[in-house]
Amino acid sequence: MQVVGHRLGTLLAGCFGAWAMASTAVAMNFPREGSPDISNGVAAPFAGQWWIGYPEGEGMINGTPKVDCSAPVELMPDGEARLRYSAPNGAEVGFDLVEFSGRTTWLPEQGESIIAVWIDADEFFAYSVDLGTGKARWDDPSVYRRC
Repeated sequence: MQVVGHRLGTLLAGCFGAWAMASTAVAMNFPREGSPDISNGVAAPFAGQWWIGYPEGEGMINGTPKVDCSAPVELMPDGEARLRYSAPNGAEVGFDLVEFSGRTTWLPEQGESIIAVWIDADEFFAYSVDLGTGKARWDDPSVYRRC
């Protein structure tokens, strides 16, 4: 019985290891630098209404989007390098924008910052940044698509 338990444990550990490696490989494919055709650190490209969902691709399971175009998030420039984010429930927050390394960092007055990486003029990936470590959550982006 111990041999069967040991083999089962080894098999499960191997499966988990393979899954973890596959998850890391998929995460590593998420973009970290945006399209050079879109200016970073400025609010104008973000202006508009946005759907928010999850990355799509082979091996990914997507549920319903976080926000759809029937009640979108609205992003509004508030100066050249400041953005106002208006949620469907009416909550608003302001972000200062900074260009860094081919992407735009959104800096709120308090809370986690967000790194935006442009795919094209109508889509960008958004990665939250852990307050405790200052590290981006590269393996868990949200996708914004213009409505």
